[in-house]
Amino acid sequence: MNAIVDYFSGHPTAIPVFLVMFSLLIAVHEFGHYLTARLLGMRVLEFAFGFPPRAFGVRHAGIDYTVNWIPFGGFVRILGQDDFALKQEGLEAADAFTARPWWAQAIVLVAGVAMNFLLAVVVLTAAFGLGTPGPTGDVRVVEIAAGAPADLAGLHAGDVVTSVDGSRPGGVRELVAYTRKHAETPIVLEIQRSGRPLASVSVVPRGEPPEGQGPLGIRIEDVLAAVPATPDRAFGQALRFSGDVIEQIVGLPGQLLAPRVLSAPPQVGGPIEIFRVTAEVAQRGLPATLLLAGALSLNLGILNILPFPGLDGGRLFFVLVAGIFRRRLSPQVEQAIHVVGFLILLALMAVVSIADVRRVFGG
Repeated sequence: MNAIVDYFSGHPTAIPVFLVMFSLLIAVHEFGHYLTARLLGMRVLEFAFGFPPRAFGVRHAGIDYTVNWIPFGGFVRILGQDDFALKQEGLEAADAFTARPWWAQAIVLVAGVAMNFLLAVVVLTAAFGLGTPGPTGDVRVVEIAAGAPADLAGLHAGDVVTSVDGSRPGGVRELVAYTRKHAETPIVLEIQRSGRPLASVSVVPRGEPPEGQGPLGIRIEDVLAAVPATPDRAFGQALRFSGDVIEQIVGLPGQLLAPRVLSAPPQVGGPIEIFRVTAEVAQRGLPATLLLAGALSLNLGILNILPFPGLDGGRLFFVLVAGIFRRRLSPQVEQAIHVVGFLILLALMAVVSIADVRRVFGG
């Protein structure tokens, strides 16, 4: 218990940031279902934030807009597709979900996932536009070997190299290549120490440095800073980032099932782990938080499209089968299958969450 109290004391904004981010991702997902259902002539019964019991709500144009006490997620109830009822009402009504063509049902089911992908691109573009950590072209000295050329020239650990012979270093790889190319030739370095420029330093890179050392005898790293991107570049970076995340998610099952001898399987986290990561990332600023939100939105979209009962993908599977074979399973039976699938997902979430608590807080 003390570990939990200490954690929240050190991360006071963790809960509100997590709730706002998670609620936004779910709300956008559900808005996709809501909007397409209305556009395709289906009767929407309720648009809800959170899960019951209900805290309060308003009714407008025959639709209940509600806020519920359990602040995780949300849902949209459509006539003929009520996730909270085994017996589906209004199946024969002209504006019921089940009365619309199979392609219209498929569009409504896919719309939530599409909105998550769209949201991901939008927030990732904003993150890259605001500026995400990237190399500035300067190089920081991390460690200096005693008696090495850099040591003799007066460099200290923590110094930042801003110029080499009048040009920006370009990065670790570029600086190493330059010093090797100019071995035994004096080069001039411009240095900043504690944010203040020093006088130029002349140093001669070694042609044959001792084993484990470089020409200057220093260990260096790239200096990182927030680098804003232009709108077109930010959009391109958002698409590439999305592709990388999707590739990693799609490849996860294979990594989990692959035979292993020495290496451990990839770590899989649940809501508690997501909460912990959100709390850590939120302290790094808005761009980092937006990057996480985009990655989570992609995860949510892919998870929901999986053909498992209780998820949008599971419902889509039944709709596509009905469209292909022109015959639909009894709505009551189908709903029972989805309820069982949803309970299985809740059980899995509980198991993963317990493991998360033990990993994060000990015990």
